Amino acid sequence: MDYDPSIRLLTDHLALRPTTPNDIERALEIRSNHDVARNLVSATIPPDSEKMANWFKGHADEWRDGSAYRLAITLEARFIGVCDVFDIADGQGEIGYWLDRAVWGRGFGQEAATRLIRFATEEVGLTALRAGCADDNAASAAILTRLGFNRLKDVRVFSQSRQAEITQRRFHLTV
Repeated sequence: MDYDPSIRLLTDHLALRPTTPNDIERALEIRSNHDVARNLVSATIPPDSEKMANWFKGHADEWRDGSAYRLAITLEARFIGVCDVFDIADGQGEIGYWLDRAVWGRGFGQEAATRLIRFATEEVGLTALRAGCADDNAASAAILTRLGFNRLKDVRVFSQSRQAEITQRRFHLTV
């Protein structure tokens, strides 16, 4: 699928679009919030600006080669987070999402994830999705459950953001 930064995936309140390097500054601002970063196993606190810049710069290539689709979540044209489908292989992928702490509790995580799943299945053609969240991230687990994901198992993983091993709940959805 061609990378086209003008793509817009719309929901009732949000627009999802391919990320661009212009999103880096705002992403760093959001990920500087401890509450946001602690829920991401590969995040660092504070965020590593060079690592983040390199991650964003690689998104267009990932999109073109079909290994990942990273989407900026925007509310009234303001970047409020990222949702993505990544580690794509054999008709499967993993989804993830993170949002600005200021917009938590308003249903935007579920709204973005719902649209992301539709994109992943209808436009990318995936037939199964995986997801994971820290066992103490009840909000994310509730989103995944409401979206039809089944809890598979709990695994121990090292969390960069917490600098400790944590229990991660793993989920699966077959479409």
